[in-house]
Amino acid sequence: TLILPDDLFAQMEQVQRTEIPIQLPDFPEHQVFPLAEDGALVLIRNNEFGAVKEETWRFIRYDTTLTPVWTQSFKLDYKYRTLMTYHTQYDAYWLYREDDSEHYMFLRLSLETGDLDARKGDLISMVNVQDFKIIGSKALVAGYHRERPIVMVHSFFDKTTRVLPNLYEKNSELHNVEVNEADGNISVITYAYRNKNCHFQIKTYNYDGKLLKTASLSNAKNALISGQIVRLDNELSYLIGNYSVGCTQYSQGLYVSKIEDYEPAQPDYIEFSEFKNFFNYMSPKRKARTLEKIDRRKSKGKENRFRYRLLVHNLIQTEDEIILLAEIYYPAYRNTTMPTYQAQSGFNRNYNYSQRVQQGYQYTHAIVCGFDKNGNYKWDNSIAIKDLKSNELQEMVQLTSVDDYFVLAYPLEGNIHTEVIRREKVVVETTKFEVEPKKRNIFGADNAILSAWYGNSFLAYGRQKAENPKTGSGGEVFALTKLRYNLGEIKVAGLTGK
Repeated sequence: TLILPDDLFAQMEQVQRTEIPIQLPDFPEHQVFPLAEDGALVLIRNNEFGAVKEETWRFIRYDTTLTPVWTQSFKLDYKYRTLMTYHTQYDAYWLYREDDSEHYMFLRLSLETGDLDARKGDLISMVNVQDFKIIGSKALVAGYHRERPIVMVHSFFDKTTRVLPNLYEKNSELHNVEVNEADGNISVITYAYRNKNCHFQIKTYNYDGKLLKTASLSNAKNALISGQIVRLDNELSYLIGNYSVGCTQYSQGLYVSKIEDYEPAQPDYIEFSEFKNFFNYMSPKRKARTLEKIDRRKSKGKENRFRYRLLVHNLIQTEDEIILLAEIYYPAYRNTTMPTYQAQSGFNRNYNYSQRVQQGYQYTHAIVCGFDKNGNYKWDNSIAIKDLKSNELQEMVQLTSVDDYFVLAYPLEGNIHTEVIRREKVVVETTKFEVEPKKRNIFGADNAILSAWYGNSFLAYGRQKAENPKTGSGGEVFALTKLRYNLGEIKVAGLTGK
């Protein structure tokens, strides 16, 4: 149960919890893969000591009540290094490689039965792998070879490997690789700087690796920073992401481009100044001053330019909308004084010099935007996330849709902060929930993670002290906790937003 203010019609409750004992001194590594209504998969990697030549991997799949469905084990030869993982609705895959070698291995795990299938193959060596996908009976391994982008396609059927053409170019960055299981097509999105312009390209290939279309989106003024392809059917797709003014990583707003016959149309740009709720994270006075400044510049025919760093999540499709969630952040620095010694003109002198050192990332707020199935921007909202820091740049705010509502949640200082919106309206303002009992509060651990799971449920997990260690003191467990946000009271109250 969670403590909440009496004047709010909302409830967040802890409904299930399970613990996995940690066997020391192996110092196992735990990874969790939420599987929506199919439960969750936990991977436990035991780093054993001694002359053991294999690393033990143990898989446990849980249902949505955190009850184990099956367990499976796998022995990984230490000569292989784990590169990436990828999972579909039915299977999970892992990619391994021998160091400084062309020898790769692919592991497939059936999420339904736990059956394992490991296959080896020779690809190109010395590739800095950045992306890994599976389509049909083929693996796509993307990265950089000699600082140029490369996408390798390995066939499990005949163990052959080929390289997708027209990608191996200088001064080009690999943005992402997307697969379409329906038609077997592969989309490779790249970013290049040429002739003082930024070029955002989409190369589309068929299942056999034949180049079908190269589409370039370049603009002397606006440069696309990121993009995700949302497929509504075999005929219609949209490219949605954020853009900047000039070739920088600072966003000016969002864009949407309609794709027909593999050809994206010129994007529609939506500046942050056009959003209704983008500046809600500011204090009322600061927000008023910002909006007044925007209106003055508009009245004089001047553009409003804002510079923000955005961490864009994977797009979410609902029955009639496309939802974009992104966090706004900036690198956090601290000044450190370092002593140094210098011998000069026969004298020994001590000096101190100050150095700026990056210390994680600071988040300011998160935005949620809705587009209809015709690609039109319809609404936006935001949630302030002050005082939220992370050592690594990662998705902190989690969103789940329940009927006509969206619940946003993030952990901070041992508590869960939530907000409920109904598109552009705030239904329940930011609320802090304290997990009880405190001894079992998973968010008391620095490594705790909160993930949107399914429906109105969230999954929290991390390593923490055992409440009643069986052997000695200071025992630890890896805990998984199911949290449920109850919207029933909100609906009964008939709240329609403020």
